[in-house]
Amino acid sequence: HMRFAMAARRAAAIIAMVSAIQAASCSVLHASSMIRQPGAMPQAQDAMNYMCTGRALQCSKLLGTKKPMRLRGGGEAVDLTGDGGILKEILVEGTGDEAPQNNDDVCVHYVGTLQSDGSKFDSSRDRNTPFTFKLGQGKVIKGWDKGVATMKRGEKAVFTIRSDYGYGTEGSGDKIPGNATLIFEIELLRWNEREITNDGGVFLKPLDKKGTGWRHPDRNDEVIVKYEGRYEGQPFTVSNDFELVKLGSPTSPLPPGVERAICKEMKKGSNALITCRSDYAFGDHGLPGKVPPDADVVYEVELQDWNAIHDVAKDGGIVVKCLGQLDTYGPLCDDASKVTLHVEGKILEDGKVFLGPAEKCITVGDGEMPEGFERGLEKIKKGQNAIITLTPQYAYGEAGNQELGIPANANIQYVVSVNEVTPTYQLQLKDKLSAAEKRKEQGNAFFKGEEFEKALNKYEKAFKLVQYEQGEGDEAEAVKTLKSTCHTNKAAVLEKQGKLDECITECTKSLDIKPTNVKALFRRGKVYCAQNRLEEATKDLKQALTVDPENKAAKQQLLIVSQKQKAQDQKDKQVFGKMFSKPGALATEKPAPAKKEEEAKEEEPPKEEKIEELGEGTRIN
Repeated sequence: HMRFAMAARRAAAIIAMVSAIQAASCSVLHASSMIRQPGAMPQAQDAMNYMCTGRALQCSKLLGTKKPMRLRGGGEAVDLTGDGGILKEILVEGTGDEAPQNNDDVCVHYVGTLQSDGSKFDSSRDRNTPFTFKLGQGKVIKGWDKGVATMKRGEKAVFTIRSDYGYGTEGSGDKIPGNATLIFEIELLRWNEREITNDGGVFLKPLDKKGTGWRHPDRNDEVIVKYEGRYEGQPFTVSNDFELVKLGSPTSPLPPGVERAICKEMKKGSNALITCRSDYAFGDHGLPGKVPPDADVVYEVELQDWNAIHDVAKDGGIVVKCLGQLDTYGPLCDDASKVTLHVEGKILEDGKVFLGPAEKCITVGDGEMPEGFERGLEKIKKGQNAIITLTPQYAYGEAGNQELGIPANANIQYVVSVNEVTPTYQLQLKDKLSAAEKRKEQGNAFFKGEEFEKALNKYEKAFKLVQYEQGEGDEAEAVKTLKSTCHTNKAAVLEKQGKLDECITECTKSLDIKPTNVKALFRRGKVYCAQNRLEEATKDLKQALTVDPENKAAKQQLLIVSQKQKAQDQKDKQVFGKMFSKPGALATEKPAPAKKEEEAKEEEPPKEEKIEELGEGTRIN
């Protein structure tokens, strides 16, 4: 009994030591049972020594263990380094056959504890924030670099990491002492995946096809895609080869998360794996018979190409569909560019062709084609095919076009191929000046017809044509005059629209270019007067009369300002007079006698309408 008790005590001591040094390294119970056998004590002692130095495999062989070692989760222990330095136990199997490679960006959740006492020293789960690092680059301890490289997507495993694969003899901070063996529970969430929604709802992982170009589809485009949707690894929807899908459409077969990922990250010819949380997939309704409610799904998608769709006027009146993507920078058919194209026009209601097919050479913005066509053309570049669809407002309107056989209020569609483009930046300055003058005159016509938004658009296009030009000699003066005039004419439109602050801004821009612009001085002074900024109004109007002493409009407006100032001064005088009058004066003060009607009329300021009739100071240039 005494020998048995001593053996038991020694066995208990061995078990305690093994648990403190590397509890998960091998079967301690098997070692203690060997100690109870006659003559087994030296062998058990050697096994304990191996275990104390972390040589788990030698321990296993010495004890005659046939089966793989088992760790805390009941799984099989795998020695990743051959020296017992990193032991791995899989808790949850991952999916697929791939594992991350060196230089991949891996994303994990983890919980770290000390083997010696089980105390937790770090946890990404407590922070509810996954940890991302670049694998194999020494950004983390060696045990992590080697261990995570063996994992599959979604796998959860426990790693027992000896100190020489952890923080060594130095330890780390206050929580990890030197020579500490660490236990990490790690879940590999993903690698090389880009977060799309910033809330963990959608991730995209690029596959083998990287694609070309730099553009991504827009949310309203038509995409040509091949796709397969999977739930728990099993396909539930597969496309018929490549399909044309209108993004954002109620009939789109792709869930919202997949569409967002395509628009944010995918390029022409690329493929990717897109993982969607349930709220970005089929939500709490699921997909009956295929995907249960609140289920996450994975889509493998290949983007062959897409048709870019532009709502040019933002009201559906000018819709341009560019067919396919060109991996080039242009040039675009911008305003005033010279374009050679192949075009066919038809009436949508009956399909009747009224134009072409024909080759045409036009200058964009000159008005040879309907407004909507020319504005739509600016979205198309050389070598591209496109469809331009116009509502009557942007085509031939209520009048139609009898010569072309287009009835009133007809919707029009053009099929266009752009063959050659001479962009605006290649034009000579004299050609730019000529084109800018033409657009300014178009703006003036719209202004007189009270189509103010169209007028603003034309003035802006005129300005942009010469915005960065300087010129020399006569051309330099022509550039300055044109720039200043464009700002002044925009100010006239803004005044009509009641946008007085913006009107002042445009006048100021005009005067920065030409300080002697009488029309800019007059208009700013007039608006200052309307805002009761009478001192500033007086200054501008007097400056206008210094430049042009005979300007009737400026004289008339200055008289209005003078009358308003006089009325204001009189009002102030009465207010301050009452404030400083003698006690009782207010009670005895008699009202001033009423003026005769004729005298009152003489002091009335001239009416605003008369200024417009004078013309010279208020006309657009």
